[in-house]
Amino acid sequence: MIQPARFPRPLREGGLLMLHVSLNSPVVAHESLPNGPAAAAVALDARGAMVCLRSVRTGRTAFFVSGDELTPQLALDAALSFGESLGFLFDDDEVVLRGEEAALQLWDELCGDVAPARPDADDLEEPGEDDAVWQRELIQSAAPEDHRYAAPAAPTLSKFRFFAGRA
Repeated sequence: MIQPARFPRPLREGGLLMLHVSLNSPVVAHESLPNGPAAAAVALDARGAMVCLRSVRTGRTAFFVSGDELTPQLALDAALSFGESLGFLFDDDEVVLRGEEAALQLWDELCGDVAPARPDADDLEEPGEDDAVWQRELIQSAAPEDHRYAAPAAPTLSKFRFFAGRA
């Protein structure tokens, strides 16, 4: 099962097993991204599969991860099927073609630096100022750079406003 993630899991050298990058940029209509062309990548590490979708126009990203109950092969199959259901075609494994270091660099170019790394729980003495700063940075980094693609504000008036006043 593939489920949305708030931010990506960190991928480190020695942990990346496979990386598949999309060959195409289909128009994606998904609630987590503005409608338009997007690129995708599927990474597999020891914890499971992770899918990254990136809007070509805005650079906004969305991440999805596999559940812990899946074996690595099933997690990869589920992630690739999820991407293919959105219209993506995936290339061969980049780890085999380029090597792990180059594949990590490719992942970073496509999906990296989109959210600040969350500090480990051991690094924070108690939640407070540092955690609030991290949350503000995460929200700011998730905002689209181009506001033309933001959702329009909901209308404030409706035809039912006359009935609400009489009740």
